Amino acid sequence: MAKADNKYKISYKNFLGKLEKDSIPNIILLSLKEKILLDDIVKVICSKFVGKGFDPVNNLISFNADDKQTGNVLNECSNTGLFSDKKVVILKNVKKFSKDDKLSYTDYFKRPNPDTVLIMVSTADEFSPGKVFSYDSKLENENSAEIKKTVESSVKIYEIGGFTDEEFVSWIKEKFGDYKVDTDAIVRMLQYSNHSSDEIMSEIEKLKTYCFFSKEVTMEAVNLCNGIAKDFKETDFIRAVIERDSEKALLIYEKISLKKDVEVYLIFLLNTAFVIINKLYDPGVSKLQGWQLKKELKLWPDEQEQLLPFYRKFRNSLEYGKMKYIFGNIYQSDKLLKSSGRDKKSIMTGLINNICGS
Repeated sequence: MAKADNKYKISYKNFLGKLEKDSIPNIILLSLKEKILLDDIVKVICSKFVGKGFDPVNNLISFNADDKQTGNVLNECSNTGLFSDKKVVILKNVKKFSKDDKLSYTDYFKRPNPDTVLIMVSTADEFSPGKVFSYDSKLENENSAEIKKTVESSVKIYEIGGFTDEEFVSWIKEKFGDYKVDTDAIVRMLQYSNHSSDEIMSEIEKLKTYCFFSKEVTMEAVNLCNGIAKDFKETDFIRAVIERDSEKALLIYEKISLKKDVEVYLIFLLNTAFVIINKLYDPGVSKLQGWQLKKELKLWPDEQEQLLPFYRKFRNSLEYGKMKYIFGNIYQSDKLLKSSGRDKKSIMTGLINNICGS
């Protein structure tokens, strides 16, 4: 969202503080980098605007902009609720409005229902009110000045920034409520969930159920509950190594190795991955696109092609001369696994640490 106007930017924490302190605007346009925060924001808005008697069934109505229901959205905003005078209407996935929709919404903005809060939510990477309402477009300037004036005077616009690592851990701790949980356990949980916002809430609820009687979330509980439940694949291991996350790579390796002898195959996959990375140092290969690049790098499985951005990132972060060191480690580890009686885990641990530390 780098192209959004800085004047709209606000941290999640400061935004919640503003909602608690100030009156709730009737029309809000939100840009959210972390989709998982929307429920928290809506809960605060509903509780304050509707009051303690807030009931999501009767006071909260949600629409998706992709469904093209402008008439229904605006009718809902304009009409009085059946069981309550106040309500909150959410319009998700807002992108650029069509000309007719834009005029309909801006007409409502001039005379909004004081008993309704309309929250429009955009998660587009290049969010800006100008793009949503097109008043910055040279192709649509017939009513641009009027629309811009209406939007700027009637709509409160906020771009909610993403979390720092510390803020994310603190936010997750809050979600555990009265459970005792330390930072190390949260970091381990994040590793198992691939830092995916979509997975985090389900992982939190899973852990709360698992630790219900003790009310304490320990590292062991995270490993047992989340780690064993997670069905890792070999490509998850390759990605962790390419991202130089040695701890996560070891966790995935240990999980996979519980099911089968996988060491030789993992080394084969690592060698394949670094052959691809090595080719990317060639300017002639690096500039290829589409089918030609896929053919040159032999990215036949879809999972290999999905790893390409991580291959590029690794290549850009490592001097070409150090590739010899990595291939040497892969070769020696493969040789030790096939010809010695040394412990497989110690060989893999050494290989992972050497590559991730390169």
